[in-house]
Amino acid sequence: MSLTFYLNLVMSGLLTGLVYGLAALGLSLIFTVTRTVNFAHGGVMAIGLAGASALAARHGLDPLLAMPMVAAGLFLGGFLLYRLLIGRVAEAPGRLRTLAMLGLALMLAAALAAFTGGGEPAPRVADTLAFGPFLFERIALRAALMAGIITALLALFFNVSQIGKAIRACADNPFGARVVGLNLERLQAAAFGLGTAITGIAGCLLAQSVEIRPELAPGLLALGLAVVLAGGLGSVEGALVGGVAVGVAEALGGALLAPSLKEVSGLAVALLVLALRPHGLLGRGE
Repeated sequence: MSLTFYLNLVMSGLLTGLVYGLAALGLSLIFTVTRTVNFAHGGVMAIGLAGASALAARHGLDPLLAMPMVAAGLFLGGFLLYRLLIGRVAEAPGRLRTLAMLGLALMLAAALAAFTGGGEPAPRVADTLAFGPFLFERIALRAALMAGIITALLALFFNVSQIGKAIRACADNPFGARVVGLNLERLQAAAFGLGTAITGIAGCLLAQSVEIRPELAPGLLALGLAVVLAGGLGSVEGALVGGVAVGVAEALGGALLAPSLKEVSGLAVALLVLALRPHGLLGRGE
């Protein structure tokens, strides 16, 4: 196999990895601000994927045009869910919070199995762009560019806007944030809603490349955890780096080993990173 073949595999994994990184950013944001592991992450991502696919199939919309509607609905749902349920058990023992999130994840998985079983991805057209020796799928390139733009806007939001800075303060020092008068519960709910919306947007970006299956949610959860662990919690750059590492590993593993080992390759890279750097590539110790 030629060097060009391997380079095309790496570039394909890089494009997919940017979308993975965006999804992991939603998971990392929720954990960093609320100290809650969102076991429903895979289900939320699958909802975004299914919602974009349904709108594309029924109304002829481009899945990317469905993103604002899906994101708005998931933000509102995540905000209300935190205020009505998760925030109420925030001070409870960790086991109770874990059980609550696991119960939510199981409910989403059951709903997806009932409503999306046997579904198909949004219509796609096999279309490639050539740049010298490199070949890019137009769908993958477009999704990666959109993921990069959204990630940049999120970084700007957290570093420039007052609300973004307040959410960061809640993550860094919850007690200090409350002392200076910030509404901790409301900001945590906003962070949970924002993380949920980000995860759903990543699902929308995969709408034309991933088949909707009843067992999709657990696989997406495992993927999100692998990316977060590889990149490091609480870091926008870490989410992107972890996503790229897992995406490239999947592309190489699926092509060079076996298609069935694609997901295993990504998880193996995450475990290797943890063995060498327990806090992830760009993570920081507590």
